[in-house]
Amino acid sequence: MARYALVVGIEEYDNQHLKALSKSVTDATDFAKLLENYGDCPKNQIILLKGRVTEDKLTEALRNFLNEQAKNQEAIIYFSGHGVLEKEHKKIIDEISMQGYLAASDCQLTKQGEQLIVQRNAIPLQNITKLINKTELSSLIFILDACHSGSLIQEICNSFNILTNNTSYYFMAACQAYEESWAKKSKTHSEFTGALLEALSQDKADEDGMITAGQAFDRASKQLETGRQKPIFMGKGSRLSLVTYPVTSLFRENCSKSPQITDNELAVLKPYLEKIDKHVLTWAVMSAISADALNQWLALDEFLSIESFLTIVREQFPKKTDGSLSLIAVLQILSCHPKISLELQTEFKMWLQTRNYGIPDGYSIHIKGKLNAYLLVVVKQERPREPLHLTAYVKIENKTPIPIFIKPKPPFLYQSHPENGAIITCQLSEDETLEEKIVPYLQDLLKQSGDIYLRGSPSTYNLVLEIFLPFDYLAESVDLWGIERIRRKRKLGREYRVIVRSYERLVDAYYAGKLESAWKLMKSMEQKVLPTCIRRLEQEKRYFYSILEQELTEQQSIGLSCFLPEAEAEREELFVALYETGVPLALWLRSPDLENDGMLHFEQLLCTRCLQDHNQLIEQLFKKRQAAHFCRNPENQWGYHAAMLLDNPERTPSLNPLKFGQ
Repeated sequence: MARYALVVGIEEYDNQHLKALSKSVTDATDFAKLLENYGDCPKNQIILLKGRVTEDKLTEALRNFLNEQAKNQEAIIYFSGHGVLEKEHKKIIDEISMQGYLAASDCQLTKQGEQLIVQRNAIPLQNITKLINKTELSSLIFILDACHSGSLIQEICNSFNILTNNTSYYFMAACQAYEESWAKKSKTHSEFTGALLEALSQDKADEDGMITAGQAFDRASKQLETGRQKPIFMGKGSRLSLVTYPVTSLFRENCSKSPQITDNELAVLKPYLEKIDKHVLTWAVMSAISADALNQWLALDEFLSIESFLTIVREQFPKKTDGSLSLIAVLQILSCHPKISLELQTEFKMWLQTRNYGIPDGYSIHIKGKLNAYLLVVVKQERPREPLHLTAYVKIENKTPIPIFIKPKPPFLYQSHPENGAIITCQLSEDETLEEKIVPYLQDLLKQSGDIYLRGSPSTYNLVLEIFLPFDYLAESVDLWGIERIRRKRKLGREYRVIVRSYERLVDAYYAGKLESAWKLMKSMEQKVLPTCIRRLEQEKRYFYSILEQELTEQQSIGLSCFLPEAEAEREELFVALYETGVPLALWLRSPDLENDGMLHFEQLLCTRCLQDHNQLIEQLFKKRQAAHFCRNPENQWGYHAAMLLDNPERTPSLNPLKFGQ
């Protein structure tokens, strides 16, 4: 007997009372994939409707599927989308009748008080029940993940034909008729579908590799029993299998329960590890063990082979600080990483479970929204004409900065320090610019930090490039440095969120103390007061920078905006004033002669929202720079000339690698 499936995930809705559903497409896609892989349902026998699905398209699909494609065969229907419950008070008998609907993308509703009234383009569950009554099926599994989906069960119970014919049925509803079906932003799937997929994972299969619809529902409903929705079901006839896994899977062979991992077990594991994207594996090593383990792996093998990975987790970092096995911790990350196929996730879970190791929450590593990632590049030069010493770190959210190790490659424009592999050195001659010496290092650094340290993240990320410069180079136009991107030279500020930071305030205790005090003052201020504490020099035609330090101190300023002085002596006065007062924020324009309104742009960046959330400030500056570079004449645009120093004392790299030879 062949099996056919109709899988629907509606995300887009036209009506204002029906919000877009961010989980429905993922729910439907992953359920269809599960059926294709283990549900005895080939891809050409699965109809997948997702995104925008109109009432006409949905109705036609249901009719054709039940009356033609699945006729006399096994059928599975899955729906994820909006459900609507319409209530009517029948006064003559003093009863409230309820009618449930599946809302299509073009569904039209009105609202009377708190009640939704269906106008058109929604399918009554009562009509779906009537359609099922008229079909000739071998069996039917109907799964409904929508608000008020329990109405379907009520309609089925009222249908005498369905309960008395010879067809085996199993109906699942995500919630009661009067309840809503929920989804959390932090999770990949809706609450019910997520629990159902977890209940259908291979580690839940019986000795024959089978999971029935009833078993899956029981486990899913138990997982949700303390939540805001209570799934319900109704079934009749024989047991209906939803998925069947191969019992010959390598991970289901006889396995040792020993806490030690044998060579034979590694031989079983290795082919599965080789299927993992290396970027995901590096993320798992960094997250599960430590950044030191990842850097040691890079130092051992720049190609990051599985053989060298096993050397790291078995010999150099066999156990974590808590005594647990490093390899197990990595596998636990991989078993629920969203960038790994469900099939591989299941294999890793089986491997862990058969050895009595814990199975993590399937969505525990998902990160809400985007990661805030920072690339901290420190440029050190003790005295003029001495070599530059460069170090770099990746900082993710609030975690400890991770030092980045780069092996110099031909033509060897920079080299590793002989006493510390984390330090890069290069000589700056009199006829060379800082850009010429640092850009080759930045080029390699940006690629390696993105590929090795961040690409395997379970979430997308915004990368902020923070360059710590010595006092003499603070006015450097870092954002206008040219880097190679896909065989084209681009400005650094066009491609990345770039800000300047001061090196001395990182290492000098006196200036670091000044900065810390000013930062605390800024954080203690009321939000509405913040914009008034910015000293705006760009509004003055002629300014004597020799008095800037005194003004910043008297006014308790937390920021400064200005046109960058042309005279070198005035620039020095400007940056000395920032250092001595500890002011953490300075925004300057390199050219006062622009066609557009520079004042307006300053005010947009120095608003309450940006001053309260500096990530917003960095993002807005980045957008203005991009807008300028996308113009035909970027040199005439405000964003092309804008630069910013933003010293956050709460986000600094470790100083230990800088203390070589001391």
